[in-house]
Amino acid sequence: MKMKMKKIKFFTILFLLGLLMACNKKKYAEPVVYANDPVFNSTLLVNNVPVVLEAGKNGYYMFSSYKQDSNRVYNFIGSLKQNNCTNCANSLQVQINDFKSSALNAPVLIDSSLRSGKYNYIASQVPFCYIAKFQSSYNKNAASYLWDFGDGSAPDTSRNPTHIYTKAGNYPVCLNVKGINGCEAGACNRQNIGSNNGFRTLINLNSVSSTSFSFGQSTTGNRGNLNYFWSFGDGSTSTLDNPTHVYAYRGSYPVSLRVTDSYNNNTIVSNYNVVTENDMSSCAGNYRITSLTSSNLSLSAIKVTWVDANGSVYSSDKAVQSSNTYFDLLSVEDYSNNEYNQTTKKLHVKFKCTVSNGVTTLQLDNAEATICVAY
Repeated sequence: MKMKMKKIKFFTILFLLGLLMACNKKKYAEPVVYANDPVFNSTLLVNNVPVVLEAGKNGYYMFSSYKQDSNRVYNFIGSLKQNNCTNCANSLQVQINDFKSSALNAPVLIDSSLRSGKYNYIASQVPFCYIAKFQSSYNKNAASYLWDFGDGSAPDTSRNPTHIYTKAGNYPVCLNVKGINGCEAGACNRQNIGSNNGFRTLINLNSVSSTSFSFGQSTTGNRGNLNYFWSFGDGSTSTLDNPTHVYAYRGSYPVSLRVTDSYNNNTIVSNYNVVTENDMSSCAGNYRITSLTSSNLSLSAIKVTWVDANGSVYSSDKAVQSSNTYFDLLSVEDYSNNEYNQTTKKLHVKFKCTVSNGVTTLQLDNAEATICVAY
């Protein structure tokens, strides 16, 4: 009995020691959550004066919106300002333009528009972009069209699309057409968009009679006398400006034309497809640029607006930006719908710029913001 009581006391002591040791284990601090910490905010220096804006404090609110301007370019806008005010004092607005012009009220493809990286400001004298209108041709009944404009933009499936190039250059433009009978054909040519004095040429097909073709050309932007070199795809060539060629055999042929001006500049159509009238099976797809115009759409460009304590509105597009200004889009995240039930994106940005009200200028330095835009 005594032995049994000793055992009970022994295990009781062990239990109490274990409980005491458990109570003395190190307890790690719980993470602190600030329920009122503002999601959207901005810190910046305005003419070297520190400014802090925080949504949810001092009546500030994060307004998100978007609009389509008169050039049919979508503008994505985030505004940190006080609620229920006009020309709200000490408020910040950031506008990011889409990278393209869209059809009126077309769906907004914001994932292609907002990408992490550096953006240019809308200039006080806006740089040009180039609007090219394309026209396709196909000698059969077409089922689908697929365009690659050579500038890294998304493909287009329109029959006769309009495309905007944000800078001058020489672009490889390709068209592929698929017929309802499964026959595929297309053409790839380098297109001079706004460079090299606008030196461009295209092939015209004036008439076709069986295996006889009368060709023409339209050349613009040339300087001085022109020299022509045609290749008809069957081994034959010509140096005439508007030649006629007869094919010995029926079939389809790739025709090319190189035009050289007095300054030794070249413009080339490397792929123009023709089919003789007695060839009923071959298909041929071609395209041409019917018009090329310049415009000031300010694509993929930034506008920063600051309203000072007196309600005076300053904007970056009214000021000349120096070489050390910048706008960096650091991250893009999905966010909850805004008060209008529009979908939104949360953006983290850093920037530096000059803003002007048309009379005086301010410097916005060391600016960092988390803002929201709608789409």
